[in-house]
Amino acid sequence: MFKRQNEITSKHKYKFNSYLGYNRDWWNYYGQYKNAIDELVNGIENGIPIDTVSLPLLFMIRHSIEIGLKANILKLQKVHSTIEKIKLGGTKSHSIEILYNKFEEHLTSINENFEVRKSIQEEIKKYLDYFKPLKNKLHKLDQGSFNFRYPVDIKGNYNFNWDKEENIADIINLYYRIQPFLIFTDRILYEEGVFGFNEI
Repeated sequence: MFKRQNEITSKHKYKFNSYLGYNRDWWNYYGQYKNAIDELVNGIENGIPIDTVSLPLLFMIRHSIEIGLKANILKLQKVHSTIEKIKLGGTKSHSIEILYNKFEEHLTSINENFEVRKSIQEEIKKYLDYFKPLKNKLHKLDQGSFNFRYPVDIKGNYNFNWDKEENIADIINLYYRIQPFLIFTDRILYEEGVFGFNEI
């Protein structure tokens, strides 16, 4: 069942020396989750059985989207001090739905208050159209960021019915489709003259 049970040998131990403190940026965290996702997706395509890694894969996809949304929103808050700031603690702080809506609120405000080229506005709309079904699917499967981490809810009820089946290829494809949008939104907006958040 498990592919490995032996300890790491002293010969390879140096490979596991990680400078955790270097990761001081939201995008460092995002990048590490993205790398782990890539490795799992490649592994599944090359023979790893999906039902041996599906839950951590879905959790990492969900969590990296949360990190990417927060990274963007925290930058955009510097431009829009009138929009209520997100909270980094509490159960609602993990909601993809709430974070997505806040991100969209910032983007709408930018369109109203800055002269962003129509072609860029259309590109943003296209990516939001990709993003919506992804966040809806993740919200439906794991609203509170528990279902991919634990077998039961806080009342002890199973998170999924025994016959729940999901082909997660569509989730993975949508996840990859929104990558440029999540990663480069701030840079594109900066090039469009949206200043004020470029210092972080």
